[in-house]
Amino acid sequence: MGLLTALWRATWRVRAAAEARRPEGQAFPDFTLRDTTGRPHALSSGGPTVLWFTNLCEDCRSRAPLLGEMVDAGLRVLAVSILTPDDPLPLEYGETAPFPVLLDPEDVVGRQLGLEHPLGTCPLHNLYILDRGRHVLFRHHLSAVDPQTLRRVWRDLLEER
Repeated sequence: MGLLTALWRATWRVRAAAEARRPEGQAFPDFTLRDTTGRPHALSSGGPTVLWFTNLCEDCRSRAPLLGEMVDAGLRVLAVSILTPDDPLPLEYGETAPFPVLLDPEDVVGRQLGLEHPLGTCPLHNLYILDRGRHVLFRHHLSAVDPQTLRRVWRDLLEER
């Protein structure tokens, strides 16, 4: 693990307490990105959606089966890879992931949404659960979220449908 990544992780809780961007209840603007097969996906084209902005680090990939559970339960999950175009990991991961892996190597969407982060790391809050109107119901970092809390949030969302 690099020094920058270690520092990012060490200060996560402090930044989480201070961050005010994209609060729960606020709506995400629509965007369209292409997946690893070239197919476009618009945020507005589905119902409740789970968004995962990621550099596909090992910590988050180890928690990705939680996202697979959401897909199995009927939620739409979209992973947004912020890795560079020459990185093979999004294509490799996209072949086996149970959800589309969208490519945004310039991090255009993340920057528009105010999800700043150092190069090589994913945003502080990289996991968002959105309702039909794209309002944020839940935000967290996938590698730091309690699995039971996450399951409770998405089950509540499915019951409301």
